[in-house]
Amino acid sequence: MPVLNGPKALLTAAQEQSLGYRIIQGQLDLLGALAVDTKIVEELVDDIWGALGEKDNVEKAVALVFHQGEWLRAGSIPRDEFAALARLKLNSIRSLISELRAFSTEGLEETLFTAAVRDDLRARLGQILPYDFILNRAADKFRVKCKGLSTQCRELVKFISDEVRIPRAQVEGIVCGNWTSPKLIPALLMSGGYELKLYPPAELKRLRLGITERQGEILRMASSGEAPAGQLLAAWAVFARFGRDIEACVETFVKANMRLVESYVNQYRFSDVEIVRSAASMGLVRAVYRFAPEMGFKFSNIAVSWIRVSILRDLNEQEMIRLPEGSHQSIQKLKAALNDNPSASHDALVAATGLSSNDIENLMYLIGIGKPVSLDSSFQEDGATETDGMHEMIADPNVTFESQVIEDNTASYLSEVLDGLLDARELLVVTHRFGLGGVDEKTLGDVAVMMGLSKERVRQIQCQALAKLRDSEFGDSLQELWEE
Repeated sequence: MPVLNGPKALLTAAQEQSLGYRIIQGQLDLLGALAVDTKIVEELVDDIWGALGEKDNVEKAVALVFHQGEWLRAGSIPRDEFAALARLKLNSIRSLISELRAFSTEGLEETLFTAAVRDDLRARLGQILPYDFILNRAADKFRVKCKGLSTQCRELVKFISDEVRIPRAQVEGIVCGNWTSPKLIPALLMSGGYELKLYPPAELKRLRLGITERQGEILRMASSGEAPAGQLLAAWAVFARFGRDIEACVETFVKANMRLVESYVNQYRFSDVEIVRSAASMGLVRAVYRFAPEMGFKFSNIAVSWIRVSILRDLNEQEMIRLPEGSHQSIQKLKAALNDNPSASHDALVAATGLSSNDIENLMYLIGIGKPVSLDSSFQEDGATETDGMHEMIADPNVTFESQVIEDNTASYLSEVLDGLLDARELLVVTHRFGLGGVDEKTLGDVAVMMGLSKERVRQIQCQALAKLRDSEFGDSLQELWEE
């Protein structure tokens, strides 16, 4: 697991890909653990089938399918072919579930036949990765089902530990997964030390009854499914382990991209900041689960779009957008500019209205332009295929985290800080010498010609301005910004 050194640490592209593959493998391992509960698997298959629907909505049903030795992602082949492969896998899983239930009806639940069919079911489940919402819903059902079972297992360990006065870790080693086995009591007597050998017969009988009662409760709860209790308990242990691993991977992704979230939160000052932050964080988590590491794209390319879509969708649904004073006039300016030139670029609208770039972007949404579009949806235009999706449009390997997040806010930050610290000449020299706030970087000679001064005088003004900035309360943050 990558270690982040500080709150501003970023993941490398190789680390992002490694974490992405680890999450996918963890999800497949969760599916393998779910194979022990045929009822949950059947509901999972029904959910996938229903999401596909008559129109083959593969982007809302299945993320990956294993076919002829390779993994295929939704959108990599024509929609109808991908849907046909997915349905073929689902039908084979349904057939295996029917076989398992037939054996169970005949009382052959624990035979070699059942074990072979269940292994085949686990293998077939490992060839199709559902849409993350569908998989998470099935995982939640399994957690709910096994929560009480896990509690009963801990209760048995606690009871034995308290009665025999040995550490709980040692008790778990004695149990070794055989929670309902009648051999547990002999194993405990053999490893319990001289204290158990000196137990009075009445106390030893009470210990046996206490253990068998708790084993009976475990067996009752574990037998609510169609698999043997031992298999269900073993599957729950595997499920919990891989679930924790996925959570750790997601947490690492989130920590490394929190500055991405905060950069978008600051753009929506007109609304409740906590609501915006919550929506942005949810968008970041969704981006983690929808990340496609095999495509080789930077994670931030997809994350910025998911974050913005989540914020706008949440604000729109909750009707939390409150226009600040004067916004109606700004909207009228923007509408007038669009009426004059409907195809005007973003920069042209900024010049025509006198509004900031962020205000233009937010107001475009409010007047009905630029509303969020699902990244899972397909689109149609000249030359586009039926499987083209929004991921193909947003993935740009040339865009980096810094250029998308930090540099977008540099101009406004520097404008506020420098205006209050420098006079007009110092501000002019600093901005043009270092290319700040969108100004092209210039040499001493170019600045000298522009200001009608000598190069030496321009250098002196520059040194004077930098000294002011270095000694100010913003010195550390400005130094850090310049280094980045």
